Order: sequence, then C-alpha cells, then structure tokens
Amino acid sequence: MYEPCNELMPLVEVYQRWLNDQTRLAVRYGFSARKTHGWHTLTTTGIMLADGQRVSMVVPACLLSVLPAVEQAGDENVVSVLVDMNSLRTYPQLPGLLLSECVRLRLDGLCYCLERVFSRLTAPGLRESLTLLCWYGLINDRQDCNWQGLVTLNEQEVAAWLGCQLARYPLLHRMVDEYVFFACAGFWSDNLQEKVVRSTFPGHCLCGILAAV
Repeated sequence: MYEPCNELMPLVEVYQRWLNDQTRLAVRYGFSARKTHGWHTLTTTGIMLADGQRVSMVVPACLLSVLPAVEQAGDENVVSVLVDMNSLRTYPQLPGLLLSECVRLRLDGLCYCLERVFSRLTAPGLRESLTLLCWYGLINDRQDCNWQGLVTLNEQEVAAWLGCQLARYPLLHRMVDEYVFFACAGFWSDNLQEKVVRSTFPGHCLCGILAAV
C-alpha cells in the first residue's frame, strides 16, 4: 500500500512526521532515549543507481556529517514520490524508512535482501546498524557490500559481518555506536549501559552521558 506525495520535499515532510511520531512513542515506552530525537532529522541527497541514473534519496542528516563533501539533493531525477506504508508499518523508525526508499527507487534486489535479513534479527541495534551502513554505502556510491550473501547467515554471523564492515569506516562506526546506544537505550541493563558508554565515549563523564539517557 502506498501513500502518494506531490513533490520531494512533501515526501520528506511525510517521512519526518512519521519518524517523529515513532520516536515519541519509543521514548514514551522506554525503548529509546530522549536524545534519539536529535538523530532523526531527515534530508535528501543524490545517489547513483546501477544504471548510472542519479536520483534523490531521503536519508538521516547525521550520515552526511561522516561523509566527505556530500551535497544535498539538487537536480537529480525524482523516480517516484510514493511512500511504502507496508515497510513503515512493519519496521519502526529508520529500518522501515530505508525499506520504503528502496521500494520507491526500485532497488528491488536490495529491498528483498534487507527484508529477509531484518525479519530474522532480534538483537537490539542490529537492524539499526545495518540500516545506517546500507544508507552510507548508497550515499557514497559504494556497491561492494554483499547484501545478498547476508540472507544465508544467522544472527551471530550477521553481527560479525557488520563489525568487519564498520571497522573499515571509523567515523561511521563511532556514529553508529552512539546512535544505537540512545535509540536502543531501553534494552541495556545498567551494567551493559556503562560498558557501552565506556567503549563509545572514551574519556567522557559517565554520569553526564547516562543522565542524558
């Protein structure tokens, strides 16, 4: 099921309203920390499709800060301005938004692989981390991740693969760790929170960071 929009900016606004509502619910029920709102500002940028066509894609603005010289969308073609409501309903927050954009841009193979993998992941933060890595690759015009190969892996193997991929991009790795800490804050025990904070924010005041959760 799709919800039509007239232009790209209204599409961003539709996504942003949906994401804001999702984030408020996650914070209210204790799944996410308040700081998650700061990570959920959306914008647009250009990506290159396999056929060489350059199109506009909706992305989290925070990703642009870890990419060199990435500009917001300009004269790229708008392939479609339809929101895939099924993706948004099935996967909350950023994973659902990425799947909806894959449907809109007709990235059918990638969408199929991500849906298969997402459906099997239960550990907090794995879907979110894969989502940000995938967006990073699309924005950076990198198609070297073997997403199809993930379909046959179990959750532990996916986590190991993800760790290897993120290790190649230190700035992205740090951003993903920080985002997951706040977005999945309700799933961490007090002891695990402290361990995650120490590894994610070395040299920072634990009390101040934990108080922000």
